[in-house]
Amino acid sequence: MPDQQLSDRVILVADDDEMIRRALGRLLSSQGYTVHLAECGATALRLLEHHPIQLIICDYDMPEMSGLDVLKQVRERFPKVCRIMMTGTTDLEIVVQAINEGEIYRFVHKPWDNHLLASTVHVAFETLRLEAELERERARSERLLLNVLPGPIAERLKAGESPIADEFSEATILFADLVGFTELSQRMPPGQLVELLDELFSAFDAIATSHGVEKIKTIGDAYMAVAGLPIPRHDHAAAIAEVALEVFASLEAFNRRRGLGLKMRIGINSGPVIAGVMGKHKFAYDLWGDAVNTASRMESHGVPGRIHVGQATRRLLRGRYVFERRGVIDVKGKGPMTTHWLIGRHQRRNRYGGSRSDPAWSRPKTTSDAR
Repeated sequence: MPDQQLSDRVILVADDDEMIRRALGRLLSSQGYTVHLAECGATALRLLEHHPIQLIICDYDMPEMSGLDVLKQVRERFPKVCRIMMTGTTDLEIVVQAINEGEIYRFVHKPWDNHLLASTVHVAFETLRLEAELERERARSERLLLNVLPGPIAERLKAGESPIADEFSEATILFADLVGFTELSQRMPPGQLVELLDELFSAFDAIATSHGVEKIKTIGDAYMAVAGLPIPRHDHAAAIAEVALEVFASLEAFNRRRGLGLKMRIGINSGPVIAGVMGKHKFAYDLWGDAVNTASRMESHGVPGRIHVGQATRRLLRGRYVFERRGVIDVKGKGPMTTHWLIGRHQRRNRYGGSRSDPAWSRPKTTSDAR
């Protein structure tokens, strides 16, 4: 059945009595409804397949297929269509059973009262309108929840699970911080400042999503993301490394577009992590653990324009990425630590004889260049 548009109020009348069909059609048409007529259940079901019908009024006593059988099929095949049964039977037990089983929304006695029928139809469409609004609000709430929480965590929260707390044996965390942004913000109008950050962080979000990495939060001009949770993955360190390299490339493109010279420090570390949901009305998904604290220290002890990596991450990425040893530094709260700079992807020989970076590389333009 085509998508239902409640602005076009469409009714199907199914009755084997032609005089009743036509009388109902005239009455409902005069009240602004679009009306389709069916002389039997089979015709009614065919019309439902091809027209955006929101409500069916079906006679109970019809040949070949009873009205109740028709409405049962309507409920199964077209559950969003509102169902009204019209009957002249005095056996109310049948009607009550149909209502209790959810086969029909309302019923109307024959002979019908025009005002009562009009009121019943009006209430049915008002119910459909409210249900549509409720569905839109539910979808909106769903989108907002997914903007705050990872999908699997949002599903667990909707299912009523509380508290939500998980321990992961392996994950890789990224912290990124814009350098000099505070000074820039002091001479920039608030609207322009928010627009700038929104454009930049939206680009980072797209990069993270493309690699299956979860953004955890932004704090001012700082950005935090993680790979390896809430769904564990073996390549969490590589996923974060790719995000870090692409974030720098994205920042360079952003600077060219905006005529700015923003720089960024990035810190990365890997290890066990505890993750959970905080809050009752405003939810936040956050991370805890030594690996998280170390990743934060890698960022704060880093250098603008460079990716500062802890030993745990470097071990996971060895052989696939190029590193430069920074040496032993005194890390606040951690003491002496050996750290490295992540330079890029490991260089490999390509089939043209030159070198390339995995995964992206450019084919040589000439034969001599390829040698």
